Amino acid sequence: MMTVNERVNILMVDDQPSKLLSYEVILAELGENLIKASSGKEALEHLLKTDIAVVLMDVSMPDLDGFELADLIRQHPRFQKTAIIFISAVYLTDMDRLKGYERGAMDYISVPVIPELLRAKVSIFADLHRKAHQLETLNRELEARVAERTDELEKRAEMLELLNGELARKHQELDAIMHTAPDIIFSRQADGARDYVSDRFYEYTGAPGGSANGFGWLDFVHPEDRERSMTHWMRCAKSGDNYESEYRIRSRDGHYRWFRARAVPIRDFEAKIVKWYGTCSDIDDSKLLEQSMRDSASALEKMVDDRTAALRRVSGRLLTMQDDERRRIARELHDGLGQELVAAKMMISGILVKNPLQSSERAAMEASETIDRAIQQVRSLSHLLHPPLLDEVGLLSALRWYLDGLTKRSGIETSLDVQPRDFPRLASELETAIFRITQEALTNVYRHSGAQKAAVTLTQNNGRVVVTIRDHGKGIADPIAELRPGSIGIGMGGMSQRAREFGGELRVANANPGTLVEVSIPCAPPQRRQVADQAHGLSTRNRP
Repeated sequence: MMTVNERVNILMVDDQPSKLLSYEVILAELGENLIKASSGKEALEHLLKTDIAVVLMDVSMPDLDGFELADLIRQHPRFQKTAIIFISAVYLTDMDRLKGYERGAMDYISVPVIPELLRAKVSIFADLHRKAHQLETLNRELEARVAERTDELEKRAEMLELLNGELARKHQELDAIMHTAPDIIFSRQADGARDYVSDRFYEYTGAPGGSANGFGWLDFVHPEDRERSMTHWMRCAKSGDNYESEYRIRSRDGHYRWFRARAVPIRDFEAKIVKWYGTCSDIDDSKLLEQSMRDSASALEKMVDDRTAALRRVSGRLLTMQDDERRRIARELHDGLGQELVAAKMMISGILVKNPLQSSERAAMEASETIDRAIQQVRSLSHLLHPPLLDEVGLLSALRWYLDGLTKRSGIETSLDVQPRDFPRLASELETAIFRITQEALTNVYRHSGAQKAAVTLTQNNGRVVVTIRDHGKGIADPIAELRPGSIGIGMGGMSQRAREFGGELRVANANPGTLVEVSIPCAPPQRRQVADQAHGLSTRNRP
Protein backbone atom coordinates (compact mmCIF):
# COMPACT_ATOMS: atom_id res chain seq x y z
CA MET A 1 0.00 0.00 0.00
CA MET A 2 1.41 3.41 -1.06
CA THR A 3 1.90 5.72 1.90
CA VAL A 4 1.23 9.46 2.00
CA ASN A 5 4.92 10.36 1.85
CA GLU A 6 5.95 7.77 -0.71
CA ARG A 7 7.45 9.31 -3.85
CA VAL A 8 5.77 8.85 -7.25
CA ASN A 9 7.34 8.75 -10.73
CA ILE A 10 7.03 11.79 -13.06
CA LEU A 11 7.98 11.20 -16.73
CA MET A 12 9.31 14.26 -18.65
CA VAL A 13 9.37 13.82 -22.47
CA ASP A 14 11.10 16.34 -24.82
CA ASP A 15 13.55 16.06 -27.70
CA GLN A 16 15.51 19.05 -26.41
CA PRO A 17 17.81 18.26 -23.46
CA SER A 18 17.78 21.89 -22.32
CA LYS A 19 14.05 21.80 -21.76
CA LEU A 20 14.31 18.53 -19.88
CA LEU A 21 16.93 20.09 -17.64
CA SER A 22 14.74 23.15 -16.99
CA TYR A 23 11.75 20.93 -16.15
CA GLU A 24 13.96 18.93 -13.78
CA VAL A 25 15.06 22.10 -11.99
CA ILE A 26 11.47 23.36 -11.68
CA LEU A 27 10.06 20.06 -10.34
CA ALA A 28 12.97 19.09 -8.08
CA GLU A 29 11.34 20.85 -5.13
CA LEU A 30 8.45 18.34 -5.22
CA GLY A 31 10.76 15.55 -4.02
CA GLU A 32 9.37 13.07 -6.51
CA ASN A 33 11.21 10.66 -8.83
CA LEU A 34 11.90 12.54 -12.10
CA ILE A 35 12.42 10.40 -15.20
CA LYS A 36 13.62 11.95 -18.50
CA ALA A 37 12.86 10.65 -21.99
CA SER A 38 14.14 12.33 -25.22
CA SER A 39 11.65 10.67 -27.60
CA GLY A 40 8.20 9.12 -27.69
CA LYS A 41 9.66 5.62 -28.09
CA GLU A 42 11.83 6.04 -24.99
CA ALA A 43 8.81 7.36 -23.11
CA LEU A 44 6.77 4.26 -23.99
CA GLU A 45 9.58 2.03 -22.72
CA HIS A 46 9.56 3.84 -19.37
CA LEU A 47 5.76 3.59 -19.17
CA LEU A 48 5.82 -0.17 -19.70
CA LYS A 49 8.49 -0.72 -17.04
CA THR A 50 7.53 1.84 -14.40
CA ASP A 51 4.39 3.02 -12.66
CA ILE A 52 4.13 6.65 -13.89
CA ALA A 53 1.97 9.15 -12.08
CA VAL A 54 2.31 12.16 -14.42
CA VAL A 55 3.57 12.45 -18.03
CA LEU A 56 4.87 15.91 -18.91
CA MET A 57 5.50 16.00 -22.69
CA ASP A 58 6.26 18.40 -25.55
CA VAL A 59 3.78 18.46 -28.42
CA SER A 60 6.29 19.11 -31.21
CA MET A 61 8.73 16.15 -31.42
CA PRO A 62 10.23 14.32 -34.39
CA ASP A 63 9.15 10.81 -35.39
CA LEU A 64 6.37 10.65 -32.79
CA ASP A 65 4.79 13.93 -31.67
CA GLY A 66 2.99 14.49 -28.39
CA PHE A 67 -0.53 13.96 -29.76
CA GLU A 68 0.40 10.58 -31.28
CA LEU A 69 2.18 9.53 -28.09
CA ALA A 70 -0.91 10.46 -26.06
CA ASP A 71 -3.08 8.31 -28.38
CA LEU A 72 -0.78 5.33 -27.86
CA ILE A 73 -0.76 5.84 -24.08
CA ARG A 74 -4.55 6.01 -23.84
CA GLN A 75 -4.98 2.85 -25.93
CA HIS A 76 -3.25 0.79 -23.23
CA PRO A 77 -5.70 -0.23 -20.43
CA ARG A 78 -3.09 0.28 -17.77
CA PHE A 79 -2.62 3.96 -18.62
CA GLN A 80 -6.24 4.98 -19.01
CA LYS A 81 -6.06 7.27 -15.98
CA THR A 82 -2.44 8.42 -16.16
CA ALA A 83 -2.24 12.22 -16.00
CA ILE A 84 -0.84 13.84 -19.23
CA ILE A 85 0.24 17.48 -19.39
CA PHE A 86 1.14 18.99 -22.79
CA ILE A 87 3.73 21.81 -23.07
CA SER A 88 4.04 23.63 -26.41
CA ALA A 89 5.66 26.76 -27.81
CA VAL A 90 4.25 26.18 -31.31
CA TYR A 91 0.71 24.80 -31.04
CA LEU A 92 -0.96 27.54 -29.05
CA THR A 93 -4.36 28.01 -30.68
CA ASP A 94 -7.61 26.92 -29.09
CA MET A 95 -7.97 24.20 -31.68
CA ASP A 96 -4.58 22.88 -30.66
CA ARG A 97 -5.66 22.84 -27.01
CA LEU A 98 -8.92 21.11 -27.98
CA LYS A 99 -6.98 18.49 -29.89
CA GLY A 100 -4.80 17.91 -26.85
CA TYR A 101 -7.75 17.49 -24.54
CA GLU A 102 -9.33 15.08 -27.06
CA ARG A 103 -6.15 12.98 -26.87
CA GLY A 104 -6.64 12.62 -23.08
CA ALA A 105 -4.59 15.51 -21.75
CA MET A 106 -5.30 16.71 -18.23
CA ASP A 107 -3.77 20.15 -18.92
CA TYR A 108 -2.20 22.17 -21.74
CA ILE A 109 0.56 24.66 -20.87
CA SER A 110 2.09 27.17 -23.26
CA VAL A 111 5.65 28.42 -23.28
CA PRO A 112 7.06 30.35 -21.53
CA VAL A 113 6.34 28.14 -18.54
CA ILE A 114 5.67 29.71 -15.18
CA PRO A 115 7.64 27.44 -12.75
CA GLU A 116 5.28 27.87 -9.80
CA LEU A 117 2.23 27.09 -11.94
CA LEU A 118 3.86 23.98 -13.46
CA ARG A 119 4.98 22.78 -10.02
CA ALA A 120 1.51 23.25 -8.55
CA LYS A 121 -0.22 21.40 -11.37
CA VAL A 122 2.23 18.49 -11.34
CA SER A 123 1.98 18.30 -7.50
CA ILE A 124 -1.80 18.04 -7.69
CA PHE A 125 -1.71 15.20 -10.21
CA ALA A 126 1.02 13.41 -8.23
CA ASP A 127 -1.09 13.56 -5.04
CA LEU A 128 -4.13 12.38 -6.98
CA HIS A 129 -2.14 9.41 -8.25
CA ARG A 130 -0.89 8.63 -4.76
CA LYS A 131 -4.39 8.79 -3.26
CA ALA A 132 -5.82 6.78 -6.11
CA HIS A 133 -3.32 4.03 -5.36
CA GLN A 134 -4.18 4.19 -1.68
CA LEU A 135 -7.87 4.01 -2.50
CA GLU A 136 -7.34 1.00 -4.75
CA THR A 137 -5.40 -0.75 -2.01
CA LEU A 138 -8.10 0.04 0.53
CA ASN A 139 -10.74 -1.21 -1.88
CA ARG A 140 -8.86 -4.46 -2.34
CA GLU A 141 -8.49 -4.88 1.40
CA LEU A 142 -12.14 -4.06 1.92
CA GLU A 143 -13.17 -6.54 -0.74
CA ALA A 144 -10.97 -9.18 0.92
CA ARG A 145 -12.51 -8.42 4.30
CA VAL A 146 -16.00 -8.51 2.83
CA ALA A 147 -15.24 -11.83 1.18
CA GLU A 148 -13.77 -13.18 4.41
CA ARG A 149 -16.74 -11.93 6.40
CA THR A 150 -19.10 -13.37 3.83
CA ASP A 151 -17.39 -16.76 4.11
CA GLU A 152 -17.58 -16.56 7.88
CA LEU A 153 -21.27 -15.67 7.77
CA GLU A 154 -21.91 -18.51 5.33
CA LYS A 155 -20.09 -20.93 7.66
CA ARG A 156 -22.03 -19.60 10.64
CA ALA A 157 -25.24 -19.94 8.71
CA GLU A 158 -24.34 -23.55 7.92
CA MET A 159 -23.45 -24.18 11.57
CA LEU A 160 -26.66 -22.51 12.69
CA GLU A 161 -28.61 -24.68 10.33
CA LEU A 162 -26.85 -27.77 11.70
CA LEU A 163 -27.49 -26.63 15.26
CA ASN A 164 -31.13 -26.01 14.49
CA GLY A 165 -31.37 -29.49 13.04
CA GLU A 166 -29.60 -30.97 16.07
CA LEU A 167 -31.83 -28.96 18.40
CA ALA A 168 -34.92 -30.20 16.61
CA ARG A 169 -33.66 -33.77 16.92
CA LYS A 170 -32.92 -33.26 20.61
CA HIS A 171 -36.41 -31.88 21.10
CA GLN A 172 -37.84 -34.98 19.45
CA GLU A 173 -35.70 -37.23 21.66
CA LEU A 174 -36.70 -35.26 24.75
CA ASP A 175 -40.37 -35.52 23.84
CA ALA A 176 -39.96 -39.26 23.31
CA ILE A 177 -38.22 -39.62 26.69
CA MET A 178 -40.81 -37.56 28.51
CA HIS A 179 -43.68 -39.55 27.01
CA THR A 180 -42.11 -42.97 27.55
CA ALA A 181 -40.15 -42.50 30.81
CA PRO A 182 -41.57 -44.45 33.77
CA ASP A 183 -40.67 -41.55 36.11
CA ILE A 184 -42.65 -38.38 36.63
CA ILE A 185 -40.80 -35.46 35.06
CA PHE A 186 -41.49 -31.92 36.24
CA SER A 187 -40.18 -28.37 36.09
CA ARG A 188 -40.61 -25.55 38.56
CA GLN A 189 -40.29 -21.81 38.50
CA ALA A 190 -37.73 -19.96 40.58
CA ASP A 191 -40.30 -19.46 43.39
CA GLY A 192 -40.90 -23.23 43.65
CA ALA A 193 -44.27 -23.50 41.89
CA ARG A 194 -44.47 -26.30 39.33
CA ASP A 195 -45.20 -25.15 35.78
CA TYR A 196 -44.95 -28.55 34.08
CA VAL A 197 -45.73 -32.13 35.12
CA SER A 198 -45.46 -35.02 32.66
CA ASP A 199 -48.40 -37.23 31.71
CA ARG A 200 -47.07 -40.04 33.93
CA PHE A 201 -48.32 -38.14 37.00
CA TYR A 202 -51.84 -37.85 35.65
CA GLU A 203 -51.86 -41.49 34.50
CA TYR A 204 -50.88 -42.60 38.01
CA THR A 205 -53.14 -40.28 40.02
CA GLY A 206 -56.06 -40.06 37.60
CA ALA A 207 -56.06 -36.27 38.09
CA PRO A 208 -57.19 -33.96 35.25
CA GLY A 209 -54.44 -32.51 33.10
CA GLY A 210 -52.81 -29.37 34.45
CA SER A 211 -54.21 -29.80 37.96
CA ALA A 212 -50.73 -30.49 39.40
CA ASN A 213 -49.28 -27.15 38.28
CA GLY A 214 -48.46 -24.56 40.90
CA PHE A 215 -48.76 -26.34 44.23
CA GLY A 216 -51.68 -28.55 43.21
CA TRP A 217 -49.49 -31.65 43.33
CA LEU A 218 -49.46 -31.41 47.14
CA ASP A 219 -53.11 -32.52 47.21
CA PHE A 220 -51.95 -36.01 46.19
CA VAL A 221 -49.13 -36.28 48.77
CA HIS A 222 -49.82 -38.29 51.92
CA PRO A 223 -50.89 -35.98 54.78
CA GLU A 224 -48.07 -37.26 57.00
CA ASP A 225 -45.48 -36.35 54.35
CA ARG A 226 -46.96 -33.13 53.01
CA GLU A 227 -45.62 -30.56 55.44
CA ARG A 228 -42.18 -32.17 55.66
CA SER A 229 -41.66 -32.37 51.90
CA MET A 230 -43.02 -28.86 51.30
CA THR A 231 -40.82 -27.35 54.02
CA HIS A 232 -37.75 -29.08 52.62
CA TRP A 233 -38.60 -27.95 49.09
CA MET A 234 -39.04 -24.29 50.06
CA ARG A 235 -35.76 -24.41 51.99
CA CYS A 236 -33.94 -25.71 48.89
CA ALA A 237 -35.68 -23.14 46.67
CA LYS A 238 -34.37 -20.41 48.96
CA SER A 239 -30.82 -21.77 49.38
CA GLY A 240 -30.36 -23.14 45.86
CA ASP A 241 -29.28 -26.58 47.10
CA ASN A 242 -30.18 -29.68 45.13
CA TYR A 243 -33.55 -31.06 46.23
CA GLU A 244 -34.18 -34.66 47.24
CA SER A 245 -37.09 -35.99 49.25
CA GLU A 246 -39.16 -39.14 49.69
CA TYR A 247 -42.92 -39.06 50.14
CA ARG A 248 -46.02 -41.05 49.34
CA ILE A 249 -48.35 -40.15 46.45
CA ARG A 250 -51.97 -41.31 46.17
CA SER A 251 -52.82 -43.40 43.11
CA ARG A 252 -56.10 -43.40 41.19
CA ASP A 253 -57.34 -46.36 43.31
CA GLY A 254 -56.64 -44.50 46.57
CA HIS A 255 -53.51 -46.44 47.59
CA TYR A 256 -50.25 -44.68 48.39
CA ARG A 257 -46.85 -45.59 47.00
CA TRP A 258 -43.45 -44.22 47.93
CA PHE A 259 -41.69 -41.87 45.47
CA ARG A 260 -38.28 -40.21 45.53
CA ALA A 261 -38.18 -36.68 44.07
CA ARG A 262 -34.96 -35.05 42.90
CA ALA A 263 -34.52 -31.59 41.36
CA VAL A 264 -31.58 -29.37 40.36
CA PRO A 265 -31.56 -25.60 39.72
CA ILE A 266 -30.74 -23.91 36.40
CA ARG A 267 -28.96 -20.57 36.76
CA ASP A 268 -28.39 -17.59 34.47
CA PHE A 269 -25.11 -15.77 33.85
CA GLU A 270 -25.54 -13.92 37.15
CA ALA A 271 -25.95 -17.23 39.05
CA LYS A 272 -29.60 -16.50 39.72
CA ILE A 273 -31.99 -19.46 39.66
CA VAL A 274 -34.36 -19.25 36.71
CA LYS A 275 -35.74 -22.80 36.62
CA TRP A 276 -35.83 -26.15 38.38
CA TYR A 277 -35.92 -29.53 36.63
CA GLY A 278 -36.50 -32.83 38.35
CA THR A 279 -37.88 -36.35 38.36
CA CYS A 280 -40.06 -38.35 40.71
CA SER A 281 -39.33 -42.10 40.79
CA ASP A 282 -41.46 -44.90 42.19
CA ILE A 283 -39.42 -46.55 44.98
CA ASP A 284 -42.22 -48.38 46.77
CA ASP A 285 -40.92 -51.85 45.87
CA SER A 286 -37.38 -50.99 46.94
CA LYS A 287 -38.78 -49.53 50.19
CA LEU A 288 -40.55 -52.80 50.94
CA LEU A 289 -37.39 -54.72 50.06
CA GLU A 290 -35.29 -52.50 52.34
CA GLN A 291 -37.72 -53.01 55.21
CA SER A 292 -37.71 -56.74 54.60
CA MET A 293 -33.91 -56.75 54.55
CA ARG A 294 -33.78 -54.74 57.79
CA ASP A 295 -36.20 -57.16 59.44
CA SER A 296 -34.18 -60.12 58.18
CA ALA A 297 -30.95 -58.50 59.32
CA SER A 298 -32.39 -57.89 62.79
CA ALA A 299 -33.61 -61.47 62.99
CA LEU A 300 -30.25 -62.76 61.74
CA GLU A 301 -28.37 -60.55 64.19
CA LYS A 302 -30.53 -61.83 67.06
CA MET A 303 -29.95 -65.40 65.91
CA VAL A 304 -26.18 -64.81 65.72
CA ASP A 305 -26.22 -63.25 69.19
CA ASP A 306 -28.19 -66.20 70.55
CA ARG A 307 -25.85 -68.68 68.89
CA THR A 308 -22.81 -66.76 70.10
CA ALA A 309 -24.13 -66.73 73.66
CA ALA A 310 -24.89 -70.44 73.41
CA LEU A 311 -21.41 -71.15 72.06
CA ARG A 312 -19.89 -69.12 74.86
CA ARG A 313 -21.88 -71.08 77.41
CA VAL A 314 -20.81 -74.35 75.78
CA SER A 315 -17.21 -73.14 75.64
CA GLY A 316 -17.36 -72.17 79.30
CA ARG A 317 -18.79 -75.53 80.21
CA LEU A 318 -16.11 -77.26 78.15
CA LEU A 319 -13.36 -75.32 79.90
CA THR A 320 -14.90 -76.06 83.29
CA MET A 321 -15.24 -79.72 82.38
CA GLN A 322 -11.66 -79.70 81.14
CA ASP A 323 -10.42 -78.27 84.43
CA ASP A 324 -12.59 -80.71 86.41
CA GLU A 325 -11.27 -83.58 84.35
CA ARG A 326 -7.71 -82.45 84.91
CA ARG A 327 -8.40 -82.21 88.64
CA ARG A 328 -9.90 -85.70 88.62
CA ILE A 329 -6.98 -87.17 86.63
CA ALA A 330 -4.50 -85.45 88.94
CA ARG A 331 -6.24 -86.89 91.98
CA GLU A 332 -6.39 -90.35 90.42
CA LEU A 333 -2.68 -90.19 89.57
CA HIS A 334 -1.83 -88.96 93.04
CA ASP A 335 -4.20 -91.10 95.06
CA GLY A 336 -4.17 -94.21 92.90
CA LEU A 337 -1.08 -94.84 90.81
CA GLY A 338 1.10 -92.67 93.01
CA GLN A 339 0.15 -94.58 96.15
CA GLU A 340 0.73 -97.91 94.41
CA LEU A 341 4.18 -96.81 93.30
CA VAL A 342 4.97 -95.70 96.85
CA ALA A 343 3.89 -99.09 98.18
CA ALA A 344 6.08 -100.84 95.58
CA LYS A 345 8.98 -98.65 96.64
CA MET A 346 8.45 -99.61 100.28
CA MET A 347 8.31 -103.32 99.46
CA ILE A 348 11.54 -103.22 97.41
CA SER A 349 13.26 -101.36 100.21
CA GLY A 350 12.11 -104.12 102.63
CA ILE A 351 13.48 -106.79 100.30
CA LEU A 352 16.86 -105.07 100.23
CA VAL A 353 17.00 -105.11 104.01
CA LYS A 354 16.06 -108.78 104.30
CA ASN A 355 18.11 -110.15 101.33
CA PRO A 356 21.35 -108.25 100.91
CA LEU A 357 22.77 -110.40 98.11
CA GLN A 358 24.87 -108.28 95.77
CA SER A 359 23.10 -109.17 92.53
CA SER A 360 19.67 -108.92 94.06
CA GLU A 361 20.69 -105.72 95.77
CA ARG A 362 21.81 -104.18 92.47
CA ALA A 363 18.55 -105.17 90.68
CA ALA A 364 16.47 -103.95 93.59
CA MET A 365 18.37 -100.65 93.61
CA GLU A 366 17.75 -100.13 89.90
CA ALA A 367 14.08 -100.98 90.34
CA SER A 368 13.89 -98.61 93.29
CA GLU A 369 15.46 -95.79 91.25
CA THR A 370 13.05 -96.46 88.36
CA ILE A 371 10.13 -96.33 90.75
CA ASP A 372 11.48 -93.06 92.21
CA ARG A 373 11.58 -91.51 88.76
CA ALA A 374 8.09 -92.79 88.01
CA ILE A 375 6.80 -91.33 91.29
CA GLN A 376 8.40 -87.98 90.46
CA GLN A 377 6.93 -87.98 86.93
CA VAL A 378 3.48 -88.87 88.32
CA ARG A 379 3.72 -86.01 90.81
CA SER A 380 4.88 -83.53 88.14
CA LEU A 381 2.17 -84.63 85.73
CA SER A 382 -0.43 -84.48 88.48
CA HIS A 383 0.65 -81.00 89.54
CA LEU A 384 0.78 -79.71 85.96
CA LEU A 385 -2.68 -81.04 85.22
CA HIS A 386 -4.08 -79.32 88.27
CA PRO A 387 -1.73 -77.92 90.92
CA PRO A 388 -3.07 -78.85 94.35
CA LEU A 389 -1.75 -75.54 95.67
CA LEU A 390 -4.30 -73.76 93.46
CA ASP A 391 -7.21 -75.19 95.46
CA GLU A 392 -5.51 -75.35 98.85
CA VAL A 393 -3.51 -72.11 99.15
CA GLY A 394 -4.45 -70.02 96.11
CA LEU A 395 -3.24 -68.49 92.87
CA LEU A 396 -0.02 -66.89 94.16
CA SER A 397 1.41 -70.09 95.61
CA ALA A 398 0.51 -72.03 92.46
CA LEU A 399 2.21 -69.44 90.23
CA ARG A 400 5.37 -69.41 92.36
CA TRP A 401 5.49 -73.23 92.32
CA TYR A 402 5.02 -73.26 88.50
CA LEU A 403 7.66 -70.59 87.87
CA ASP A 404 10.20 -72.41 90.02
CA GLY A 405 9.53 -75.65 88.17
CA LEU A 406 9.79 -73.91 84.77
CA THR A 407 13.15 -72.41 85.71
CA LYS A 408 14.47 -75.82 86.80
CA ARG A 409 13.18 -77.62 83.68
CA SER A 410 14.06 -75.01 81.00
CA GLY A 411 16.76 -72.81 82.50
CA ILE A 412 14.68 -69.67 81.78
CA GLU A 413 15.10 -67.09 84.53
CA THR A 414 11.64 -66.13 85.81
CA SER A 415 10.25 -63.54 88.22
CA LEU A 416 6.85 -62.77 89.76
CA ASP A 417 5.75 -59.29 90.83
CA VAL A 418 2.45 -59.00 92.76
CA GLN A 419 0.57 -55.79 93.57
CA PRO A 420 -0.76 -55.32 96.17
CA ARG A 421 1.42 -57.44 98.41
CA ASP A 422 -1.61 -58.82 100.27
CA PHE A 423 -3.17 -60.02 97.05
CA PRO A 424 -6.61 -61.47 97.91
CA ARG A 425 -8.06 -64.82 96.99
CA LEU A 426 -10.29 -64.83 93.91
CA ALA A 427 -13.11 -67.06 92.81
CA SER A 428 -11.87 -70.60 92.22
CA GLU A 429 -12.85 -70.57 88.52
CA LEU A 430 -11.12 -67.21 87.98
CA GLU A 431 -7.93 -68.34 89.71
CA THR A 432 -7.90 -71.46 87.54
CA ALA A 433 -8.39 -69.37 84.37
CA ILE A 434 -5.57 -66.95 85.27
CA PHE A 435 -3.24 -69.85 86.08
CA ARG A 436 -4.01 -71.60 82.78
CA ILE A 437 -3.49 -68.38 80.78
CA THR A 438 -0.14 -67.77 82.50
CA GLN A 439 0.85 -71.42 82.03
CA GLU A 440 0.05 -71.28 78.28
CA ALA A 441 1.87 -67.96 77.81
CA LEU A 442 5.04 -69.24 79.51
CA THR A 443 4.83 -72.47 77.50
CA ASN A 444 4.87 -70.31 74.34
CA VAL A 445 7.89 -68.40 75.71
CA TYR A 446 9.72 -71.70 76.21
CA ARG A 447 8.76 -73.12 72.81
CA HIS A 448 8.96 -70.14 70.46
CA SER A 449 10.70 -67.04 71.88
CA GLY A 450 14.25 -68.23 72.46
CA ALA A 451 14.30 -65.95 75.53
CA GLN A 452 16.44 -66.47 78.64
CA LYS A 453 14.29 -64.27 80.89
CA ALA A 454 10.55 -64.00 81.52
CA ALA A 455 8.65 -61.79 83.99
CA VAL A 456 5.07 -62.22 85.29
CA THR A 457 3.21 -59.31 86.87
CA LEU A 458 -0.08 -59.75 88.73
CA THR A 459 -2.01 -56.66 89.86
CA GLN A 460 -5.48 -55.89 91.16
CA ASN A 461 -6.92 -52.39 90.88
CA ASN A 462 -10.38 -50.85 90.45
CA GLY A 463 -12.13 -54.19 90.39
CA ARG A 464 -9.91 -55.72 87.69
CA VAL A 465 -7.12 -58.25 87.71
CA VAL A 466 -4.33 -57.63 85.17
CA VAL A 467 -1.74 -60.28 84.33
CA THR A 468 1.24 -59.47 82.08
CA ILE A 469 3.83 -61.92 80.81
CA ARG A 470 6.93 -60.30 79.26
CA ASP A 471 9.90 -62.02 77.66
CA HIS A 472 13.05 -60.70 75.98
CA GLY A 473 13.02 -63.03 73.00
CA LYS A 474 12.60 -62.54 69.26
CA GLY A 475 9.03 -61.24 69.31
CA ILE A 476 6.06 -62.24 67.14
CA ALA A 477 4.68 -61.44 63.70
CA ASP A 478 2.22 -58.56 63.25
CA PRO A 479 -0.76 -60.79 62.28
CA ILE A 480 -0.34 -62.70 65.55
CA ALA A 481 -0.02 -59.46 67.53
CA GLU A 482 -3.28 -58.27 65.94
CA LEU A 483 -4.93 -61.65 66.77
CA ARG A 484 -6.05 -62.06 63.17
CA PRO A 485 -8.16 -65.17 62.57
CA GLY A 486 -6.07 -67.91 61.01
CA SER A 487 -2.82 -66.47 62.38
CA ILE A 488 -3.07 -67.59 66.01
CA GLY A 489 -2.79 -71.15 67.25
CA ILE A 490 -4.94 -73.20 69.58
CA GLY A 491 -3.03 -72.04 72.66
CA MET A 492 -3.48 -68.33 71.95
CA GLY A 493 -7.10 -68.91 71.02
CA GLY A 494 -7.69 -70.77 74.30
CA MET A 495 -6.16 -67.89 76.28
CA SER A 496 -8.45 -65.39 74.54
CA GLN A 497 -11.49 -67.59 75.06
CA ARG A 498 -10.76 -68.04 78.80
CA ALA A 499 -10.45 -64.25 79.20
CA ARG A 500 -13.73 -63.63 77.35
CA GLU A 501 -15.53 -66.18 79.51
CA PHE A 502 -15.01 -63.84 82.47
CA GLY A 503 -15.71 -60.63 80.52
CA GLY A 504 -12.03 -59.87 80.02
CA GLU A 505 -9.77 -59.34 77.04
CA LEU A 506 -6.40 -60.50 75.78
CA ARG A 507 -3.83 -58.14 74.20
CA VAL A 508 -0.57 -59.15 72.56
CA ALA A 509 2.18 -56.78 71.36
CA ASN A 510 5.83 -56.70 70.37
CA ALA A 511 7.84 -55.22 73.25
CA ASN A 512 11.07 -54.63 71.29
CA PRO A 513 12.70 -56.82 72.36
CA GLY A 514 10.42 -59.71 73.11
CA THR A 515 6.68 -60.10 73.46
CA LEU A 516 4.17 -58.66 75.91
CA VAL A 517 1.00 -60.61 76.72
CA GLU A 518 -1.59 -58.79 78.85
CA VAL A 519 -4.88 -60.14 80.19
CA SER A 520 -7.39 -57.88 81.93
CA ILE A 521 -10.34 -59.54 83.71
CA PRO A 522 -12.99 -58.05 86.02
CA CYS A 523 -12.86 -59.80 89.38
CA ALA A 524 -15.68 -60.63 91.81
CA PRO A 525 -15.54 -61.68 95.50
CA PRO A 526 -14.61 -65.36 95.91
CA GLN A 527 -17.48 -67.79 96.32
CA ARG A 528 -17.73 -70.24 99.21
CA ARG A 529 -15.70 -73.37 98.90
CA GLN A 530 -17.66 -76.39 97.87
CA VAL A 531 -17.86 -79.41 100.15
CA ALA A 532 -16.03 -81.49 97.55
CA ASP A 533 -13.06 -79.09 97.67
CA GLN A 534 -13.01 -79.22 101.47
CA ALA A 535 -12.94 -83.03 101.33
CA HIS A 536 -9.58 -82.83 99.56
CA GLY A 537 -7.81 -80.58 102.06
CA LEU A 538 -4.20 -79.99 102.86
CA SER A 539 -3.66 -83.45 104.37
CA THR A 540 -4.73 -85.14 101.14
CA ARG A 541 -2.70 -82.82 98.87
CA ASN A 542 0.50 -83.22 100.88
CA ARG A 543 0.66 -87.02 100.75
CA PRO A 544 4.12 -88.36 99.69
